[in-house]
Amino acid sequence: MRRKYGRLRKKANVVVFPGTFEKLVEKGLTSVEKGEFEQAVKAFDQAIVYEPDFPEFLGPYAVALYETKDFERAKEIAARLLQSGTANYIDVMELYLTISIQLQQYDEVEMTIGTLIDEGVVPDALLSKFHYLRELNGRLSERYAQNEPEIQTKPLTLGEFMELDTLTQQYALAALEGTDLNDMIPLLKGIVELPDVAPLILTFALTLLHQAGYEEKVTVRKFDRERVVIPAELTMPGQDSMTLKVLDEIERLLFKEPSRLEMAKGLIEKFTITSFPFGWGDYEPKEVAEAYLDYIEYLFSGERFAETELSCYIQQIDNDSDLL
Repeated sequence: MRRKYGRLRKKANVVVFPGTFEKLVEKGLTSVEKGEFEQAVKAFDQAIVYEPDFPEFLGPYAVALYETKDFERAKEIAARLLQSGTANYIDVMELYLTISIQLQQYDEVEMTIGTLIDEGVVPDALLSKFHYLRELNGRLSERYAQNEPEIQTKPLTLGEFMELDTLTQQYALAALEGTDLNDMIPLLKGIVELPDVAPLILTFALTLLHQAGYEEKVTVRKFDRERVVIPAELTMPGQDSMTLKVLDEIERLLFKEPSRLEMAKGLIEKFTITSFPFGWGDYEPKEVAEAYLDYIEYLFSGERFAETELSCYIQQIDNDSDLL
C-alpha cells in the first residue's frame, strides 16, 4: 500500500521533504529549554517560512527573540500569537507588555493595561501583577520620558514583590537604579534576607542597597552559603581583585584561542554577578582559571570534566544564571 503523507510544503517553489518543518520546530523548542536562544531563533526563523500561521511555537519563538534582545521582532511574534486566539492569552499579553516596556512604548502599555483591567479581562488572581506592571511602566516613563506627566507610585511591599514573576521582579529593581532609594530600603533589605529569592534578583537588591549607602549588616544566603555583609562596604561584581586576577590568568592561558577566551570571560562575568557577594571561596586564581578551562572543554566536546567542588560550583552558577 502506498504510504500517505500530509500536504507537501514548498519554499520558493521547492518541495520541502516531510518532517523538515517538524524537526526545525523541535530543534527550536529544545534550544529554548537549554537556554540556547540564538540557536532557537535560527531554527524558528526557518520554520516560520514554511508555516507562518502555525501558532504552537510562536510563544517560545517570541521568548527566544526577547532573550537575544531582538525586541522589535519579539513583539511582532507575540502580537501574532495574541491574534491566533491562544488559550494562554494573559500569559502572552504579559510577555507582549514586557517587550513593549523594553521598547519604551510607555503610552501603549498604559493604554493596554488600562483597557484590560477596565474590561475585566485580567483574572482576579493576576490583578496585583498587572497593577504593578502598570506602576513599573509609569516609573520608567517618568525616568526616560521627562515630558510625560508624573505618575505617583507607592512603595511595593515585600509580599507584593514576591508575587511577581522573576522577570517582572528584575524590571522592578532595574527601574530603581539611579533614583532616591530611601523609601525602598525596607523592601530591598527584605529581599536580600529572604532564602528563596532568585540569585540574580538578590544581586540586584544588594547592589541597590550599596547604591543607597546602606551601612547596617544583612545576612545573604545563596547556593547553600551564608554571609553577613554591610552593603555600603561591598565591592561591586567583577571589580574585586580576585576576579581581575582570574581574568589575567585566563588571558594568559587562552591568548592563542580567542573563541575560548571570549567564552571564558562571559562565564566569569556571569559567575561574578550571579554568585555575588560570595565569589569562588579560598581557591587561588590559577586554580579557578584552570577549572574554567576544563569546563569550557566540556562545553565544546561534551566529554565529562573532573567533578571537583570548584568545577561543580562553576557549572551550577552557569546553569542557574540561565534560568532568569
